[in-house]
Amino acid sequence: MLQDNATHRYSAISERVYKRCRSHALLSSFFVIEIGYDEETHFHPVSKIMANDAQILMYVVKGQGWYRHRKRRYQVEEDDFFVLPVKALTALESSPENPWSIYWAFFAGTRAPEVTRFLMGKEYSPRKAKSLVGRVAQFNDILHHLDLMQNIENLVYLNSRFYSFVCSFKLKVLAARKHGKKDRAIHTIEYMRDNIGKAISLEELADVAGLSVSHYCAVFKKKTSQTPMQLFTSMKIQRACQWLQNRNQTIKSVAYDLGFFDQYHFSRVFKDIMGVSPKVFRKGKGE
Repeated sequence: MLQDNATHRYSAISERVYKRCRSHALLSSFFVIEIGYDEETHFHPVSKIMANDAQILMYVVKGQGWYRHRKRRYQVEEDDFFVLPVKALTALESSPENPWSIYWAFFAGTRAPEVTRFLMGKEYSPRKAKSLVGRVAQFNDILHHLDLMQNIENLVYLNSRFYSFVCSFKLKVLAARKHGKKDRAIHTIEYMRDNIGKAISLEELADVAGLSVSHYCAVFKKKTSQTPMQLFTSMKIQRACQWLQNRNQTIKSVAYDLGFFDQYHFSRVFKDIMGVSPKVFRKGKGE
């Protein structure tokens, strides 16, 4: 049952529901077993239902602690998270002097190990969690629906929310402001959006950011995993998809309004990104 107070929240599925998730077409690949929140505590989670593919997610929002993966010990600090196979986690402890506040979950399924590899890569050291508005709301929604676990509709819904919750830790989020100043990368993204119909050069974007071209490219790619021009082109094509739904606007006019030097160049770029030509894309939208 769900426990709800300021310092402790917890819910878990039963053995019956566990077996149901294992056999259900929409749940068998990824589903939550247990989930909880504990504030300023020396508690460390231990799964009540063990599975060969069980994984653990822990997110330390405050305090410190450590864990041991096989024979190596890792320190965790505020805003750290880690995701590991349960069978490889040999020890887990909160700091005696600075006890942690943690969100945590056990999950399983045929794709659970792949999710862990996606989040952690080949390393087992903790990662810094990106701040994300709505993450706690997702957590609360999962707990609420897990309390109604006998209902298959709730199980499907809450596990789709849980998948989103887990993957949010990998998401790169650009903060609008950092230390009272606007983030340079997001500032240039706003500039791209405001000038979507122009042919902006890389030098112009670097100048807007107030950085050299090489420094700007390095900062931008670290934050977004794309080059500035890749993102700007992608933004143009996304806008083209929107405009192509307007049956009164020609493909040629869309191309010119987005700053492409001719319709054929636009079509090549559009097909490279979307996989189909603008004409085929428009027909798919009902023309």
